[in-house]
Amino acid sequence: MIVIPRRHVSAFYDLDVGEQRGIWDVVTMLRERIAAALPVAGFHAGFRDVPPDGHAEVHLVPRVRGSRLVLPPEIEWVDLDS
Repeated sequence: MIVIPRRHVSAFYDLDVGEQRGIWDVVTMLRERIAAALPVAGFHAGFRDVPPDGHAEVHLVPRVRGSRLVLPPEIEWVDLDS
């Protein structure tokens, strides 16, 4: 899943605290819905900042036991379950 803020910014940290909170609320809701539907072992969140003409985005990737997960190196990844 990709979560993109309504306001056009190049980096996640260009958002104000309320906008960042809104992104995290959506990520939390998505984690709950995905975990209720699939046997996930955890989640990674990826922050992708883009050039000034782009749009910042947050990626949410579920981990499934027994599956090999390859995360794109151009995105800054965080293990949400560690």
